[in-house]
Amino acid sequence: MAPLPEADLIIYNANVVLFEFRPVTRASQVKVLAGGEVAVKGNYIAKVGQRGEVRGTYRAGLELNAGGRLLSPGLVDMHTHAVFAGSRDDELEAKLSGVSYSEILRRGGGIYRTVRATRSASDEELRDLLVKRLRLMLHLGTTTAEVKSGYSLDHEGELRLLRVAREASSTAKVDVVPTLLAHVPPEEAREGRAREEYVKGFANDLVRRAAGLANFVDVFCDEGAFTPDESRLILTSARAVGLGARAHADQLARIGCAEAVAQAGPASVDHLEVSDERSVKAIAASRSTAGLLPASLMATMGSSRPPVPLLRAYGVPMALGSDLSANSVMPSMQTAIDLAIYLYGLTQAEALAAATVNAALSLGLSDRGSVEAGKLADLVVWDLERVSELGYDWGRDRALVVIRRGSAVKDLLNP
Repeated sequence: MAPLPEADLIIYNANVVLFEFRPVTRASQVKVLAGGEVAVKGNYIAKVGQRGEVRGTYRAGLELNAGGRLLSPGLVDMHTHAVFAGSRDDELEAKLSGVSYSEILRRGGGIYRTVRATRSASDEELRDLLVKRLRLMLHLGTTTAEVKSGYSLDHEGELRLLRVAREASSTAKVDVVPTLLAHVPPEEAREGRAREEYVKGFANDLVRRAAGLANFVDVFCDEGAFTPDESRLILTSARAVGLGARAHADQLARIGCAEAVAQAGPASVDHLEVSDERSVKAIAASRSTAGLLPASLMATMGSSRPPVPLLRAYGVPMALGSDLSANSVMPSMQTAIDLAIYLYGLTQAEALAAATVNAALSLGLSDRGSVEAGKLADLVVWDLERVSELGYDWGRDRALVVIRRGSAVKDLLNP
């Protein structure tokens, strides 16, 4: 008899989350393989099967009994602003007293305050801060995270933030997708000729220089940030040099942003708190993903909600991000899942798909986000048995085991 092929790890007695379609657009496309088994070889998943189909066909030096618990892909955070210095905790007090986020920004606070702190920090300080945040995210089950620049606003400073994001990735053992962000015009270029020159310089110079450092270009299109025309110009320039496009749109005010940025064919259009059916139609026509950020809604004290029923009706895939930023230092995709259930009405299955396979695809990553042979072995064993327990059993860290590229970076089952 021929010897059994070898695996490095076999996980068995697991309730394995499977996705029938990619991206997932309906909760019914999420299934669970009870008593499932997974073989891992090197960085990748070698085989997924039912009880006896993996343990009987592979031999492994290490086996993990999941004890009937839920096994999902590693979580993918598709929207963060995680590289920054300084704190704005006192601004929360201002918001609680009724001061709007737009007013804080107009007064030179908010993003502008973080820009001043970030510009003053050294490369080493920024890298250490980012590594610390990424390691915490990994502990909570996030194995891949998008990280935006946007807290320097000047050309050299934005490129510096992209380099810091790339350097932090290997140290923290989290795969980072760097994104150049047109956040807001700098304070000295908020109006007139100076603003026009800044937007042109960003589109024609900075985007081109970022091509070797970033995967995407994002633009914050909203009241107090960039206009629809400015946003379309920046994203069109990104596509012209081979970079992907992303956008913040319809977060604070509806000024036609979703329709404008959709013309650039973005991978995702995020926030959408004040979107209407015209916005959703434009996003659907561009075949973009809707990036939902429920923690941001709380941080800005907003009351509007993204039009989730319309997104479902038009078949727009929904993805989730933490929106970890200087405005809301919330690193947990577990919490983003729970908030999406309670605040946005996503089903548990929709929320889990949004935090894994859909988020990965929105970042152009087809090699992760699902538990299937040939995909990266980024996995989470939850202290839950059923998908329906998400949102129901919450307010704690439920990631018992976190596996990144085939190696356990956290294991509370075998401490």
